[in-house]
Amino acid sequence: MSARALVSPFFLTRYLLRQAIQAAVRSAPARGSLIDIGCGQKPHRDLFPDLGRYEGIDFPSFSANKDFSTGKPDFTFPSDYTQNWRLPFEDGSYDHAAAFEVLEHHPEPALALRELARVIRPGGNIYLSWPFTFPLHEEPHDYFRYTHHAVERLAQSAGLAPVGFWRTGGVVAAIVTLLTGNLAMFHDRGGWSRWLALVLYPAFLGLQYVALPFAHLGNRTVLSYVAVLRKGDGVNRL
Repeated sequence: MSARALVSPFFLTRYLLRQAIQAAVRSAPARGSLIDIGCGQKPHRDLFPDLGRYEGIDFPSFSANKDFSTGKPDFTFPSDYTQNWRLPFEDGSYDHAAAFEVLEHHPEPALALRELARVIRPGGNIYLSWPFTFPLHEEPHDYFRYTHHAVERLAQSAGLAPVGFWRTGGVVAAIVTLLTGNLAMFHDRGGWSRWLALVLYPAFLGLQYVALPFAHLGNRTVLSYVAVLRKGDGVNRL
């Protein structure tokens, strides 16, 4: 993570997310090629060390985040993407696919998973992450919060087999993330709200680091999830 990311109001949730993605990739390694859907600046590219080709696609107007590297998409969605939700790739174009923090923004989640399955080869993995306890963001395109049970049903309807699910944090991480996330949004209002948020922020930043050793307490409350789904035909492409 960059030095800027270490003092971000979302440090805790991003740190825990990267830890969970890393655990998922270790459990189900990816070799060959991967397409990252909604990739932004490809902040998790370094967590896939065995890939020969890592490519990403996003909207031309994707929101750049100064906390991340200066990566950029290799492709952009076509102008009619939001009408048909079809990815601009042939069937089986990649060995694997990923969609990190994307599923909650897609109005047709079942179709999204079917498209991910379509563009990868049999035996390939799909790496997903999505928030569960998290403030509204990127409105109005913030539609869903899924349990792992819901994503398992969606996966099965798309012909995908769950390999595993990872929870990024419990009740402590969720509470701290809600506090710091709302403080960041308070800051973005401008005016006196901005100044008050700046005064309070050092304490909230410290709270994230204090919470880190306790981040996984209380597993009935989930901060976010990571999953690996596999397109099966009896061929193992790990």
